[in-house]
Amino acid sequence: MTKIMFSSEVELGKFLGSVDVIPEAYRAISETNLTYELHTTRSGIDVLAFTCSPDYTTRFLQGEFDLVPSENLHLLDFISTKINSSFSINKAAVELFQHLGDDLKELEYKYINTSLIITGSGLGGYLAILSTLRLHHAIDVEEANGSRKTKRPICITFGSPLVGDKGFQCAIGERPHWKFSFLNVVAKNDPVASFFSSDIPYKPFGTFLFCTESGCHTAFEDQDSILPVLDAMKLSNAGNLQICDYTNILSSIRRKVLYRGVSELGEFNLNLLRAGITLQLREVGVLDDISNDQIGKMEKKQTDKIKKKNAANAYDPSKKLNEMKISLTYMEWYMKITKPEGGYYDSYKNAKSVGEIQKKNEMLRHQRSLNQYWKKVVEEKDIMPQKEGAKLRKRWLYGGTNYRRIVEPLDIAEYYQKGNTNYIRNRPNHYKLLEKWSDEDKKDLKSSDEKRNKAASLTEDSCFWAHVEEALISLKELMKEGTSNSEEKLKQFEAYVMCEINNYSVSPDIFVEKSSLMKWWNEYKAHKGTAYDSEFARYMNNKSYTSYK
Repeated sequence: MTKIMFSSEVELGKFLGSVDVIPEAYRAISETNLTYELHTTRSGIDVLAFTCSPDYTTRFLQGEFDLVPSENLHLLDFISTKINSSFSINKAAVELFQHLGDDLKELEYKYINTSLIITGSGLGGYLAILSTLRLHHAIDVEEANGSRKTKRPICITFGSPLVGDKGFQCAIGERPHWKFSFLNVVAKNDPVASFFSSDIPYKPFGTFLFCTESGCHTAFEDQDSILPVLDAMKLSNAGNLQICDYTNILSSIRRKVLYRGVSELGEFNLNLLRAGITLQLREVGVLDDISNDQIGKMEKKQTDKIKKKNAANAYDPSKKLNEMKISLTYMEWYMKITKPEGGYYDSYKNAKSVGEIQKKNEMLRHQRSLNQYWKKVVEEKDIMPQKEGAKLRKRWLYGGTNYRRIVEPLDIAEYYQKGNTNYIRNRPNHYKLLEKWSDEDKKDLKSSDEKRNKAASLTEDSCFWAHVEEALISLKELMKEGTSNSEEKLKQFEAYVMCEINNYSVSPDIFVEKSSLMKWWNEYKAHKGTAYDSEFARYMNNKSYTSYK
């Protein structure tokens, strides 16, 4: 059955028009006498409001401020990501933000665990946007450190012009918690809000609530649809330099009810999506200034967006994490039942009988799904700025660590089974990052210095079996060629294993009969002879591993 598509933005516009907090935010701006002040709404919500002097706005409208690159703007380091490491932003936004100093930053930090609306009109909206982004960044760092008390700010701007280029837009769009927290209220007769349009490289972000003096209003979330509307508004504002007051406009919006119906459009053959877009444009008086081709492009963009959103809704990260835990439980069960058969690693690697292959194939299914999930999670986190992406939230980090220690050995087994060498050199990046973030998390924990006296249930170094495989390769080379390089590698391997044992960092399962480690040791012992002495040799010869628990 074909799904009917319609413009949900029409309903969003109705909803936003009825929200009390929007006029309350503008009231806070009207009552602000300094560059920024803190207010409390009638409903008890804290509002941080920003303003900008009329003289500065006049300079802006005279074209004094251009885009500037972010490379040397260390003040804005919290915005860039690994993928969008550079962007351009209007110079006015940078100058205004620089003048605020550290007092604002300290004020923002007080609201990490409290609901806060940040708002501004005109160029004051620039300050509201940057303040909101900086607070989001601070919250990301807190959440990465395990905090669950944080609350995200909401930013509402009135008549704020576009602030940055596509790099800026994309850097915000990469963070789901960031991109949905911006509402930009734009009046048709506001020359500041429509100052930048599609003829220059500025790009919008967030939701736009377009409105008229009579109270007509509609919302757009599709970024490619916003620019044509701004273009049409800029055309109607040619020569207008009057600063817009939103007080009466917001009052008119509250009284206006948006009516939607195909009969009103006079185009009965329109599908619901195109009808909704057409009605939105007519509602704010710009329909005549936008071509049918442009409306067609809007329709296609929204169609693609709806399809993509439907696909994304099927992916619930929290639900998916729980599913992955179930897969790990199956793999832990496999670890237990294969212990008598040479252990988890070797049973998987050397499966030959029908029963062994069936068990392995079942694990392969879970292994593939776990790899797919964690690669996606790590990739999403890795594009974040260093302070945010350095860690996953505690819940995900714990799950990712267990995944790495259980699944990576199976990837290693497959790797060497194919005759490959040097796994660590070719190790998948998501495993490296999970290990790096786990190590960083350990450094941040203020744990006691008491030495562990119990063996790990899972070998902590998920590359342990890769070291064993390389030791087996070095032993073959030593027995064949007798090179000093192979001899040195094997001594290093002995020291590595002994260190892991002393730290209780390996599971007792590595010592089960028929494991690759025991195979290596028996061959190495036969080659070195009974006179060979080392700490590891004494440990193995004395069978001290039998009491390793």
